[in-house]
Amino acid sequence: MTKRARTTGRGKISAATTSGGRFAVRPGTFNLAGELFTPEGNRLSRLEEDIREEVAAVLVRDGAEVAFEACGCGGGGQCKPYWPGKAKIKALSRSSLPQMSPRPTAPTWIDVWAGDGTTVVFCHGDITWGSLLP
Repeated sequence: MTKRARTTGRGKISAATTSGGRFAVRPGTFNLAGELFTPEGNRLSRLEEDIREEVAAVLVRDGAEVAFEACGCGGGGQCKPYWPGKAKIKALSRSSLPQMSPRPTAPTWIDVWAGDGTTVVFCHGDITWGSLLP
């Protein structure tokens, strides 16, 4: 069932919530409308596409989370993004950069997503980052 934003008795607008269907919140993955969510259920919007490895490392050092999908599909469909733990991310971001394969076997890029005070560096395809990403 979908609930729409409505005015509360105090004149404030309550948040629109969706419990199913195309716009359902899908923690840690995409819904059918193509919206990405953190594992905690925060909705994200893409800010930048095809960023350089150095930019990704700086964002992570500054507190961004990391998501990863290896097949290069973008993370939708059957593929679900992998979200490494925050402790692993913090330690790794100080010591190395993500590395894109010089001869990728899958579409390979890094983009940035953000929402609700969260920034996510999303790595796609043939990318390694120390022991964090395969």
